[in-house]
Amino acid sequence: MQIRFIFLMTALLTVQTVSGNQGTGQSEPLSLEQAVATALEHHPRLRQAQLEIQAAEARIKEARSTFLPQVDAGGIAKQGLSGAGNWFGLHGLASSPEPEDMAVSVNVYQDLYDFGRTEHQSSARRSELIYFTETVLAEQAKVILDAKNAYYNGLKAQKLVGVAETTIQERRLTLRQAEAFYRAQLRSKLDVSLAQLEVSRAELGRVKADNSLKQAFATLNHRMGVESSQIYTLQEPLIEPTSPPAVEGLVEQSLDSRPDLRAVEARIEAAQEWVKRAESERYPRFMGLFSGGWTRFADFTLSNLLFGGFGFRLPVFTGGRLTARIEEAKQDVEKTKMVREELIQNVELQVRTAYTDILTAIEAVKTNSQMIQQAQEALRLARIRYRMELSDFVELAAAQTFLSTAESDYAAALYDYKIKESELEYATGGF
Repeated sequence: MQIRFIFLMTALLTVQTVSGNQGTGQSEPLSLEQAVATALEHHPRLRQAQLEIQAAEARIKEARSTFLPQVDAGGIAKQGLSGAGNWFGLHGLASSPEPEDMAVSVNVYQDLYDFGRTEHQSSARRSELIYFTETVLAEQAKVILDAKNAYYNGLKAQKLVGVAETTIQERRLTLRQAEAFYRAQLRSKLDVSLAQLEVSRAELGRVKADNSLKQAFATLNHRMGVESSQIYTLQEPLIEPTSPPAVEGLVEQSLDSRPDLRAVEARIEAAQEWVKRAESERYPRFMGLFSGGWTRFADFTLSNLLFGGFGFRLPVFTGGRLTARIEEAKQDVEKTKMVREELIQNVELQVRTAYTDILTAIEAVKTNSQMIQQAQEALRLARIRYRMELSDFVELAAAQTFLSTAESDYAAALYDYKIKESELEYATGGF
């Protein structure tokens, strides 16, 4: 027993501790807040959405422009039939019917009353702006969710690298123990061979964990909108699983808070305004025009150099065009309402699914925590039995594998809980 103790202590003293961190000197620290901020700043989906807002703002200005007088200038030089120059579409004195003429003019024209055409179009454009603004918020929520989940998956992969490294050190320690026992003629060569096999399996697990971490970093860079192969040292958060509130309250919260639901409501309002805009085309449009300028062959009198007038345009028969346009606009309203109903159902399903997922994740954390304690106790007993020659190496290796698996599962369960927490937060519109 004294010889065995000496060899065992010699094996224990030769163990070298190695850090389980993946990061090299080229890695840089990255917090969850930094990852989210980078994603919000650089993600191309958000930049595209911002461009949509700018375009919507421009369309509002275009729609409201007809509230103001329109001013243009024109000129013409012609020879021949009067009226043949109408192809140019000129206004005012420049459209003079003189058979031989040269004229220039400045024209001011204004819609005096259009039965709400401009107002309804402007209102529709404003609702569209609200739609795009809420869409940006919805895209931001998705970007935040993707960045958080990628960060937590990176943390999971980083933690599993550490577990794999610890497993290698434990297997190497066991190998040294087996070699010490073999040299002391207390164990057979078979134990040494099995211990070497366990070391090789642990090293293979480390390689797989390293590759998973590289893939996690690549995904994280992509979710942040960064074109880079940068690796990071991710900061470990404090994880304390807590049960969420009642699911019915969360469903109600989601229907009030989700920006994509507010966006589709704005789309419905815009579609309803387009219906009113189409219906206003049935009514006349009253217009006014003033033109002043110079014509070559006209007498220089005010009646020949100035023009002012009022007019109206009324559609009498359009072959069903206006009716079809109104019907199409109404169908757009109904279609958008169906989109809203489907989205409400999807949101409720997302909330309920995320709720059950987070409850499952909490139970997984509790169960895996208990399994680690059980595995540690089993390994402690297996080591004692192995040292006392009451069991073989297979039992010891099985206990070590059970503990490594329990530690990996516990680490995965913790970060899976954070992922499910983020998904529930997104589903309820909490971002």
